[in-house]
Amino acid sequence: MVSPIIQAQTIPGDQETRIHYSLYYENFKNENYRDALPDLTWILYNAPAFNRNNDINFRRSIELYQALSDAEEDPALKRVWLDSAIVQYDRVIPVLTELEAEFDPFIWTRNRGRFIQTNMNELSELRMDMISSYMAAFEMEPTRIDPYYLDVLISDALQSGDIGEALNFMRRLKSERGDEESIEALIRKYFDIIPPEEQIAFLEEQHAADPSNVEVVTQLFELYQQEGYREEMLNLADEVISLDPTPSTLRILTRMYVEDGDNERAIETFRQMEAMPDVEIRAQDYFNLGLAYQDMENYREARNYFRRSLEIDPEFRPARTAIPILYSTAVSACGVSDREQAAVFWLIADQYAQLGDQEGVNRMATAFPSAEDIFYVSDWTTGQSTQVSYTCRGLTISGTTTVRQRR
Repeated sequence: MVSPIIQAQTIPGDQETRIHYSLYYENFKNENYRDALPDLTWILYNAPAFNRNNDINFRRSIELYQALSDAEEDPALKRVWLDSAIVQYDRVIPVLTELEAEFDPFIWTRNRGRFIQTNMNELSELRMDMISSYMAAFEMEPTRIDPYYLDVLISDALQSGDIGEALNFMRRLKSERGDEESIEALIRKYFDIIPPEEQIAFLEEQHAADPSNVEVVTQLFELYQQEGYREEMLNLADEVISLDPTPSTLRILTRMYVEDGDNERAIETFRQMEAMPDVEIRAQDYFNLGLAYQDMENYREARNYFRRSLEIDPEFRPARTAIPILYSTAVSACGVSDREQAAVFWLIADQYAQLGDQEGVNRMATAFPSAEDIFYVSDWTTGQSTQVSYTCRGLTISGTTTVRQRR
């Protein structure tokens, strides 16, 4: 079956077409738009791709109708010309596609939205048509549409109260064009104004509908962390580790498990992070592991990891402070069975002294050997050096220290 469009174009002769084209074009270029209109209309409905097999006649029609509208003072007449332009916007893609003419559907789809936006005072009820046009252009070529129009789409969704739609759209932008600085800025701009609790509520609904969606799980976990939803983070931990384990996530969870006394889980999570390719183990990571082992009363492993922490960063004070605390904990757990074992408090005091922690030194000084203890140990002379060794559950605390009596 021959298309009505093709039939209409084949009826007029070439000479007739050229006459109408020449008459409209002469008036158009001289801005005699009213005089150009009848012949241009004839061309649009009889030979729309004449004479270059492209969209030039449609483009001129839009310019003409806009100019006629701009020249009108009567709002009703302004609207008539704008509606006429919309008619041509709606015709151009099906007509020229069937004629296999050269034109860009993306440009026409986007420009239809822009035309409505430009004339929003007169076409206010077509706002959703504007949004639909911009969205259709985005669907055609997501990487081509300018961020300005994407901004309009997000803003409209938020103004309509459809936060879910806005968030979905921003996630899609991040996925498809997140490497563009302008897109990153656009996403940050709107995420900053969407209340976190609404983001969380939306993501929780998405997660309930699709628990295996990696992006939703990851974003929800990050929001929980940002807002301090600790219990929710832990509840989501298994899914995060299963679906998208990253060094950052595993590091956070290791710390949280240590804080909760879930030491075996903390060690397991750390091992998973440690095994990841190209992961950078930090002083804090080894420190966290040391705390886990200390809580499990594996004092030797605890010290090993505190020391490994200091190998990475000799000035990492938490690990430096942790060692004398560990020694005090071990001595408290195993006790001191005789006066010679009490010498371990000199070594612990030395550790606190190196940190500049006088309070720690003073606490240890109350447990130093007494003057009587020093008198009865032949190798001890006040003010002199002595070698000390103390063992508790596999941990040996040893070193050279100075003999001094209890304060």
